Amino acid sequence: MILTALFIFSPEINTQAQQKLGLWVVRDQLANRNKIDTFIDFAAQNRISELFVQIRGRGDAFYFSDLVAPSENMTESSWDPLTYTLDKAHAKNLRVHVWLNAFLLWSAEQRPQDHRHLLYQHPDWCAVDADGVKDIQKQPADFRRNGTEGIYLSPLVPQVREYLLSVIREILTKYPIDGVHLDYVRYAKDCYDYNPIGRKLFRDRYGVDPLLLTISDKSLFKGWELGNLETLQEQWSAFRREAVSDFIQACAGLIDTQTRPILLSAAVKPDPGEARQYFFQDWEHWLRQGWLDFAVLMNYYRGTEQFENVLKKISPQIQKERLWVGIGVYNLNKYDALSRILVTLNNQFGNLVFFSYDTFQRNPDYFPVLQKALLINH
Repeated sequence: MILTALFIFSPEINTQAQQKLGLWVVRDQLANRNKIDTFIDFAAQNRISELFVQIRGRGDAFYFSDLVAPSENMTESSWDPLTYTLDKAHAKNLRVHVWLNAFLLWSAEQRPQDHRHLLYQHPDWCAVDADGVKDIQKQPADFRRNGTEGIYLSPLVPQVREYLLSVIREILTKYPIDGVHLDYVRYAKDCYDYNPIGRKLFRDRYGVDPLLLTISDKSLFKGWELGNLETLQEQWSAFRREAVSDFIQACAGLIDTQTRPILLSAAVKPDPGEARQYFFQDWEHWLRQGWLDFAVLMNYYRGTEQFENVLKKISPQIQKERLWVGIGVYNLNKYDALSRILVTLNNQFGNLVFFSYDTFQRNPDYFPVLQKALLINH
């Protein structure tokens, strides 16, 4: 059935819709020169023009920084993997978007060894859940049980946003990158963030500690009208959403000061309603405002119907060339991934990003199957 659909639909789809191919490259691939050479050669040979290279994974740096502690996986202190990647990629006319995990700070079983890490320098900047439990007090098993990734920075803390902007500013100053690609630019879940600094800022504006709004015993709100309580809850959601949006706007403003063209993008939760309501990641708003050049939908659903339904939920007012569809090859076999490409192109989304290169490296037979839909070898 897949092959039948391929020969019926793919030629017309590709001539009308295909524009760019991208590849997420996880930070482990920056460990040495040979690994970098290999993924760059792979991209060049397969006409993948956009490399999203992870240089900030867990509050650390796979590049030379005066602000950020180096990754524990950087084994050569005198060698800069980002400079090497840029030189090699640009020689083959590939664009490098530096992939930065923004608010996610740490997720490994063991805490960082380097005490210059931000986790130790500013534990007060970290997120707090609705039970008042700080992320820095939790163990990896707690995060797995709660369905979150690890320790997050609080988007509500102004110093966090300023710090992350300084990280980006340093990279822009030191490296000839082609784009900034933000990941985890959101909250862990809607039960965050009750960091004391953010709570005080909300209370100063609205007169109520937002932690009170989590209490289920409504008798504590005696004398309050239900509508007022609901309004406050909506304001608390908007307050958290606004903090992330302010950061995106500031990133856009920073990039606009550069003399060379640099693209700003973000990897986002694919369902726009869920992203906005449960993770306070209002990426449709960011696109409408022109703060992002494009968003990459992390459309990793294993069911084809759910995969396609998400594409149909996106506002028709947003230009499709500003939406790139991320396909999770890590959790699909090659034929299921092929079907996702066909569905994407059939819905007139032309730009694709694959997560991640690791899958193609482990299984050399994988990508040639996808080429049947991409028609990049004809």
